[in-house]
Amino acid sequence: MTHWIIKDAKLMLAFGAIATALLVLAPSADAATCSITKDLQLGTMDEEVRCLQQYLNSNGYPIATTGVGSLGKETTEFKALTQAAVVKWQIANGVSPATGYFGPKSRAKLAQLISGGGSTPAPTPTTPPTSGADTSTTALLIAKIAKLEAELKVALANQNDDDEDEDSEDDEDLSEVKDRLQEVRDDIEDAQDEVDDEADQVTRDAANTDLDNAQERFENALENFFDDEYDDALDDLDDADEFIEDALDEVGSSSDADEAEELIDEVEERIDDAEDEIEEADADGESTSDAEDLLDEAKETLDEAEEALDDGDDDEALDLAEEADDLVDDALDAIGEDSDDDDDSDSDDLEDDLDDAWDELDQAWEDFDEAEDDGEDTGDAEDLLEEAEDLLNDADEAFDDGDEDDAEDLIDEARDLIDEALDEF
Repeated sequence: MTHWIIKDAKLMLAFGAIATALLVLAPSADAATCSITKDLQLGTMDEEVRCLQQYLNSNGYPIATTGVGSLGKETTEFKALTQAAVVKWQIANGVSPATGYFGPKSRAKLAQLISGGGSTPAPTPTTPPTSGADTSTTALLIAKIAKLEAELKVALANQNDDDEDEDSEDDEDLSEVKDRLQEVRDDIEDAQDEVDDEADQVTRDAANTDLDNAQERFENALENFFDDEYDDALDDLDDADEFIEDALDEVGSSSDADEAEELIDEVEERIDDAEDEIEEADADGESTSDAEDLLDEAKETLDEAEEALDDGDDDEALDLAEEADDLVDDALDAIGEDSDDDDDSDSDDLEDDLDDAWDELDQAWEDFDEAEDDGEDTGDAEDLLEEAEDLLNDADEAFDDGDEDDAEDLIDEARDLIDEALDEF
């Protein structure tokens, strides 16, 4: 029962948000007048906030239709509902950017309107613009999202413990769609900049048509978001992404997603070709183990690039695809290079290790002699050092015989004995 009450509350709140956004109110004949002297923004607590709310409520931009913030119940707190109302007022009165921040531009416009006798009433909704995305419109949409999120938090605060898991899942879905809404909004604005730079009028008009469609899908997604239809909202946003890509294709622009996808396809082909080359080299008796390891790493990195692309992280996908491409180059360069040269290098390293162990033993004998001269109790140190010396002699023989694994084990044992000996005094 609790779940359905909350669900209905969320739907009512969402409906209220939409209804408020679309409501057309004529300015009151007794419009409140205000003199705002401070910058007001989200989080501000000041008596001038109350004055601003009274003005907005009286001039067709209601903070709320009922309850706290509504006409006659204004407060001193600048919260999401006030921000949303300010955004609508700024859009209607040509204050840019319309972000809900009530600063010098807004104060100047307010003073002008009051001296001129009122405010521009909230506009009647019309057909979406055909000239591309409007940054003021998107600012309003963001404010609506903030408003809905605040209202949902109030509703969810009253949830029953029995509904905790389900409500938590709903909250995660809400967050996912909100993030996608903001991403697509940014993509529309970025694409509009690209389209505006196009010199050819016919091409620019075609691209703007695609962006208009993207904007329409974006607005559909927002409505579905308000109605808790999160899957439908995501589908609309996917459609918007496709229209954005179409617009960019019209003006010959390539997005990071396009570049990443193209590079991923190229690297996949290169990996296939590299596998053939490695197989041929192996059949000819060349050493290919290092090349195979590097190619496996390239495949794993390319898989990560594809996952990043699917998750919408285009920059990361592009970086990973480039890394995979470099690994393919390394794999091809490594064909036939991982046998004799590596063996010689390993042998040199082992010989250096053996020399270092002898130096450590010599130093330990010197420390032992000093301890004895000082009359310290050296315990079993002498026996341990003699045993370590025997092991290093055996390691020398093993190294000379080419048995490097045994030599390495003997060196390790000798060092352990040296450490034990030094612990004796």
